[in-house]
Amino acid sequence: MGEKIDITNPAIHAYLESVRPPSDSIQQEMEALAKERKFPCLGAQCARILYALVKLSGAKRIFELGSGFGYTMYWMAKAMNDGGMVIGTDNNAGNVKEANAFFKRGGVNQKTDMRLGDAIELLTAESGPFDMVFCDIDKKDYVTAFELAKTRLRPGGIFAADNLLRDGHVLDPKDDDAGTQGILEFTQVIFGDPEFFSLIIPIRDGMSISIKNG
Repeated sequence: MGEKIDITNPAIHAYLESVRPPSDSIQQEMEALAKERKFPCLGAQCARILYALVKLSGAKRIFELGSGFGYTMYWMAKAMNDGGMVIGTDNNAGNVKEANAFFKRGGVNQKTDMRLGDAIELLTAESGPFDMVFCDIDKKDYVTAFELAKTRLRPGGIFAADNLLRDGHVLDPKDDDAGTQGILEFTQVIFGDPEFFSLIIPIRDGMSISIKNG
């Protein structure tokens, strides 16, 4: 792949971080853990977008493909009213155990269902309907995830995904990396699907939001 590009000017990102309300203690701990492990955590700027989407849509049933140790699940569960459920997925048993511990300490364990296994397989086993699906798995699998999710989203439901700008590698026509090619294909699919209104927010590494018509 080519040279990495800062999607958001670092000074602007620092400013946005300085003016936002601080994360709660659990979120801060998870953010520090991600930094320590160099784990690709979504980060508070994008997590706040997901929080807002949950609030705006009134989502009560969410499916997340690729949850790591539960950072974005925690944000979405915090935004959700009692009685809702965020189903998360990860193929690492250690991540699942850590996530559940964070959820219990953060008081959202009644709104979270963290599952061990392949995200695509776990979504295939679900019939829906879901109010929202968030995707952050291997980029080559984004199209497959979207095609599965679209039949399981209610009218007005939201499909959101991370890493739509791939550190700027989407600008390199010679980049034949499977992940980059997966993102390029996915981008064409969501913008070409008449059942959805889609947009990409150029913050951090780019987040897409696709709203199902109806």
